[in-house]
This record gives sequence, structure tokens and C-alpha cells, in this order.
Amino acid sequence: MREIIDQNLLGLFQGLFAAITDHLSVFLNDAQALTAIFMLLYFGIKAYGMMVADEPLQIMPLLRPFALAMVIIFWTSFIDLINYPMEYISAKSQGMFQDRIAVVDAISQERMMLIDSVGRRLIEASAEIEQVQEGSNDESWYETLGIEFDVLFDQMKGYFIIILSKIKFFIMQVVEFMVITCFQVCSYIVFFVQIIFGAILVLLGPFAFAFSVLPGFKDAYIHWIARYISVSLYSTIGYIVMSLSMVVVQYGIERETEILRYVLNNEAAFILYVSQNDGNANFFIVSLLLGAFVMLTIPVISTWIISTSGISQAIHQMTMGARKAMMMSK
Repeated sequence: MREIIDQNLLGLFQGLFAAITDHLSVFLNDAQALTAIFMLLYFGIKAYGMMVADEPLQIMPLLRPFALAMVIIFWTSFIDLINYPMEYISAKSQGMFQDRIAVVDAISQERMMLIDSVGRRLIEASAEIEQVQEGSNDESWYETLGIEFDVLFDQMKGYFIIILSKIKFFIMQVVEFMVITCFQVCSYIVFFVQIIFGAILVLLGPFAFAFSVLPGFKDAYIHWIARYISVSLYSTIGYIVMSLSMVVVQYGIERETEILRYVLNNEAAFILYVSQNDGNANFFIVSLLLGAFVMLTIPVISTWIISTSGISQAIHQMTMGARKAMMMSK
């Protein structure tokens, strides 16, 4: 049976995302040097403004560059601190998905066994009709003049139904293969994009903190934190979306297995099933297609949870409140 999701590949993606920490120091020295230059410029501008009495003496603006520099110096520890709650949340959502996919895999195996039973029955039925036709060919044409044409037409109709049923099941298997592949590709894209975006943010993140020393880019580090948390939530949201998709898929498979059991025990229902499309396979296919579409919207959904502008405004208000409190205490 073809797996809906390869969990070993998902584990590989997680290992790749964790391996990003092995390359944190590629641009770290450059960012530290740039931070030192920006700090000299910043202190020079602030010192000149205080010397000419254009600005009052303030402590918080002078401590801010040191705090940003300390984050860059201990960049690995800072990344681990941010990753810890994200990994915890992702592990819980992954556990929920694994429980759901285990149930879906179990009933999918039963579904495939029932479909194989229907296929074997179709083969047996077609073999019986071929034997009847071979027996009729052995007889002389003159001897068959007294045969009832209704029986012959019924045999032809039955053979026609068998052919259409075989074509139908073949097309169904091809379509299911394509839909499952589409669902897998969309799911894997989300985790792969998380690795790429996370790597870029981690490797070049120190420069965002370095530029935050300058007044013109003072909120750059806030935007970086918001984007990094948003990217870190991709896997968590992905597991939730896949879990919800599996709930719908499970419902569709259970309905189809009930019908397959019934048609295998009822001759009339079997003929109706193999000759018509009852829509249950379509329900299974539509469920996976909807899940694949939602997987591609995860980057947008993540921004609903972590909004860069909202975090920026909140931290800015907190900083302004701290400054006012210190000025009032003097």
C-alpha cells in the first residue's frame, strides 16, 4: 500500500532544521565587527547631542546597543532559547498527527484488501464469461440457430460491464496515486520551505541585530524575531493541518469500506458498484486535495498568529513606558 505520508522523510526534515545550528558562526564574526562600528557611530552621535545640550542625559538608549551586542555574542544560546518552546509545541502537534495517521493507515490497509477482493471477483467473472463464449464458439453456427438471443445479449452486457469496471478501477488507482503524490509534495514543500527560511534567518539574523543599533533600523531585530517565530510555526501548523485532513480522510475511507463489504456479499450490489461511480473514492480524493491546498496556505496562516507589526508596536510601547518611568524616577 502506498503511504499517504512518509514519516521517515518528515524526521529527516526535522534533522536538517536542527543541523542549522552547526553553521551559525559563518557570518557571526562579520556581524560582530559591524555591530562594533555601528556602536561607535551611535555613541558618537549621542555623545555629541548630550555635549551640545540638544538631548538630555538618558541611560536606556546607551544600554540598548550593549544588549543587542550581547545577543550577537551569544547567538547560539539565543537561537536555542527561541527554539525550545517552538520545538515543544511542534512535538505535541506531531504526536497528534502520528496517532491519527496510525489509525488511517490501519483502515487504509483494510480498504486496499477489499478493493483487491473486488478486483479478483471481477477477474473471476470475466473468466467465466470468456469460458461461456469459448463454449459457444465450439458449436456450429447452424446448431446455434435455436439459441435464445436474450441470453447472448445478457452475456455481452455482462462482459461490457466487466471491461468498464476494469477500466474504472485502473483509472481510480492512477488518480489516487496522483492525488496522494500531490498531497505529499505540498506537505513536504512546507517543511522544506521552513528549513530554507529558517536557515536564512539564522545565518543572517546577526546582521538584523547589528543594524538595529542605528536609529533608522531600531526595529529590525523585532521584525526578525517575529519572522523567525512565524517560520518556526510552519511545522506545528503543518502537523495540525495534516491531522485534520486525516480526520476527513478517515471518514471517507470508513464509508467506502462499509460499501465494499456490502457489495462483496450482495451480487446485485456488486454489479451496481462496478458499473457505476458511487462517489466514495471521490470523497477520499477531494479530502486529500483540500488538505494539499491548505498546506500551501500555512505561511499565510502563520502570519495570523505572529504579526510583525503587532509585536513591533507592543515592544515599542513597552520600551517607551520604561523610558518614561526612568525619567519620572530621576
